[in-house]
Amino acid sequence: MTRAQSPQEPLDAATFGSPGATRTIVVLRHGATAKSDPSPADTARRDVRVLAVGLSEAELDDPAAYRGETPAETATASVIELIRAQSPDVAVALVGVGAVGAVAARVAAESPGLVDRLVLIAVPLPDTAAQRDLAEGLFETVTAKTLLLNGQKDPDAAAAAASWHRDHLPDARVEMVPSTREGDPRLSLGDVWTRVLSFCAPGTGR
Repeated sequence: MTRAQSPQEPLDAATFGSPGATRTIVVLRHGATAKSDPSPADTARRDVRVLAVGLSEAELDDPAAYRGETPAETATASVIELIRAQSPDVAVALVGVGAVGAVAARVAAESPGLVDRLVLIAVPLPDTAAQRDLAEGLFETVTAKTLLLNGQKDPDAAAAAASWHRDHLPDARVEMVPSTREGDPRLSLGDVWTRVLSFCAPGTGR
């Protein structure tokens, strides 16, 4: 695993997988495991390079009435810079998990041609009506082929959240995932990592 930084705004990021792979998957998460490989064995079976970026909860703040650039907008710009620095001249796949999915969608919307595949995992609805209105206009400009993965019994991002995102992303499909962990219905990246790899990097198995 190697460290990675954006050219201007340092981000908490690391890389794993195949260093020389032509296909890059950028994963945006927050929390203690944000920069870890969800399943090293599954990752090793694909000829991919994974750039894992950890964002703090403060960097996800995107109040509708904020004056100036919101923290989420600043984080979006930093992620775009990092992707362009790390994977110049090639489109990448982008994965957003949970609340970080809003930043992932913003990255895809604000950088046409940079992201060709987008995965949103257990992404909840925007908190307020004003935030939903803003998100609708932004999401409708996303050109990347999109996969929405949601837990069937996820308390924050089940069918209603999946349907809302599908309705506002031009090229999106939904897959509802049953809970596999007793007592915990929330969907994690580790639960669906093999599906993410197959969608983001088709034809790279080995």
